[in-house]
Amino acid sequence: MSNKNETVIYKWFEEVWNKNSEASIDKLMAADADIHGIESPNGKNGAEGFTSFFKAFNEQFKDVRIEVEHVIKEEDMETALTHVTAFEKASGKKIQFSGLCMTRIKDGKI
Repeated sequence: MSNKNETVIYKWFEEVWNKNSEASIDKLMAADADIHGIESPNGKNGAEGFTSFFKAFNEQFKDVRIEVEHVIKEEDMETALTHVTAFEKASGKKIQFSGLCMTRIKDGKI
């Protein structure tokens, strides 16, 4: 197992979510990525579809923070156990949940 900070999946959560960098989506996700488990408002897949999901999520929530607790990397697969916190914009209510994200990495992109 490698250092979690050196994995693409760690960079993904750090750059896209914790630094709120929409530009990092295209940098770290392939245009033809096949996404499962989230629904894109524009009905598309890949980086374009994820960008749509990212914008919709950020319209509802602020101060999103995703802690990457563990990463397992084997060959071209990276899996992260995460803990998410954010605040609902309308009510200010804090939300928290844990998640598991599994990715296949090719040419340095999800």
